[in-house]
Amino acid sequence: MDFLSYPLPDILKKYIYQGFFKKAREQIDKILEHRLPPQMRERLKFELFRMELLKRTYRYAQEEAFKIFKKTFKNATKAEFEQLWKEGRLDWIYIETQRFFESRFDKNLAFNEKEYKARQRVDKQTLKRRELINKAVERLLKSGKPKSYRVRARITVEKENPREEKVRVWLPFPKEEFQQSDVKLISASHECEIADNSVGQRTVYMEGKDNEKFYVEFEYTVHEWIGQQSLYTQKPSKEDISELPPHIVFSPFLKELLHTIFHNEDWTTLDDLARARRIYDFVTLNVNYSYVLPYALYDNIPEYVATTFKGDCGFQALLFITLCRMAGIPAKWQSGWSITPLVASPHDWALVYLERYGWVPVDLSFGGARREQEPMRIFYFTNIDGFRMFANTEFQGDFHPEKKAWRLDPYDNQIGEMEIISKEEDGYVIDLKSEIEVVKFEELTMGKRK
Repeated sequence: MDFLSYPLPDILKKYIYQGFFKKAREQIDKILEHRLPPQMRERLKFELFRMELLKRTYRYAQEEAFKIFKKTFKNATKAEFEQLWKEGRLDWIYIETQRFFESRFDKNLAFNEKEYKARQRVDKQTLKRRELINKAVERLLKSGKPKSYRVRARITVEKENPREEKVRVWLPFPKEEFQQSDVKLISASHECEIADNSVGQRTVYMEGKDNEKFYVEFEYTVHEWIGQQSLYTQKPSKEDISELPPHIVFSPFLKELLHTIFHNEDWTTLDDLARARRIYDFVTLNVNYSYVLPYALYDNIPEYVATTFKGDCGFQALLFITLCRMAGIPAKWQSGWSITPLVASPHDWALVYLERYGWVPVDLSFGGARREQEPMRIFYFTNIDGFRMFANTEFQGDFHPEKKAWRLDPYDNQIGEMEIISKEEDGYVIDLKSEIEVVKFEELTMGKRK
C-alpha cells in the first residue's frame, strides 16, 4: 500500500471531493493512457475502488436519513435535522449532485455531542453488554484473579447481490498464542483450508458460488490477562519497532506531537512503562470514540486521529502503536472481536513490550470510553478482559493463500473477504454482509483449564 503516498492530480481530487464520480472515472481512464510508474497506476486504480466504497458507505438519501434520525433520537424534528446537516454536524457528501448520508451518521452524532447522547434510544442489549464487561473489570480490580472461558462462535458471510459466479472466501480464524489457546474447528460450510498459526492474519479459506452462504464455526479458550504477571516474555522482532507505510509512519507532525505529549522533556530518561503510560493517557483522555469510514478511504490513519481527536478502536490503537514505536517501545496489533455471552462485534487493540513484564495488552477505546471511571480506564493499560477473540497479530498482513483483488479492508480481517475468481484483480466484492453468532460461552473451572 506504499502507493498511497503518490500524489493525485488536482483535477481528479476536485472531482472526487465534489462527488462527480463519473467525471473522476473518465479522468482516471485518460491518465492511465500515459506511461506511468507502476505504483502510480496502482494508486489510480485504487481510487476507482475507493469511489465504490464511498457510494456504499454514504448510502442514505436525505429523506431516508431523516427517518433514521427520527427513529434514533427522542423528539426529533425535520427542522432540527436540516439545521444539523447545514451546520456540518451530520456526515454527508454529494454524489452526482445528490446529498447522501453516511450509514452511521446518527450514532456518530451521539458519540460527539452530549445532548444527542442523552436523547439517543439505546437498546437494552448494549447496556447489558457494557454492564457485563464492567462487572468483570471490577472483579479483576478487586481480586486480581483472572478467569478463563471456553467459547464457541460462528461467522457467516454472503454476497448481497449474487450473480452465480465462482468466488474465493477468507473468514477470520482464532490464533493460538498470548491469551488464546486450544483452538478447534467445529464445522464449515465448504471444504476449507486453515492458515498456519504463524501467519499474521489467520483465516479459513473456501471456494464456492457467490449465491451461497459461507460460514465457519470454531471453539477456543481465552484467558483474562493481567499484564504484571509477566506471562509472555518472548523478545520483539525488528518489525515491532519499525515504520509500516502508509499508516505507521514517523512523520514530522507526529514527531512534534510526541514532543508535546512529553512536554518537550527528554523522554529517553523515562523507563518504557512511564513512556507508554504517557502516550496511553494522551490518547484515552483526548480522543473521542467515533465510527469511521472503511479504512481503505484514509491515507494516514494516525495523523487523522491526531488532528481530529476522534476515531474508532483501530484508529486509536494505530495512533498508540505508532507513537510507542517512535518512543522506542515495541508495539503490535491484535484484533478480532469483542465477544461476550450476549453478542460479538469487530474490535482492535494493541500489545506493547515492556522490559519489566514482556508483552502486555493495551485497549485504547475501552479505556477511553471509561475516562469517567478512572480505575477502569487504567485497567486497560497492561490488562484486558476475557471477552475477546483475536485472529490477527499483524496490521496490513497478507492472506494465505494470497488475495488477488482489492480487499474490503486492506489492513485487517474481522468480518471476512470475498473475490470473484474470473475477474482476478478486478474481482473485489464490496456488497458483502456478515453475521457473528455466539453459540456457547462458559466459564472454565480450574480443573478444566489448559
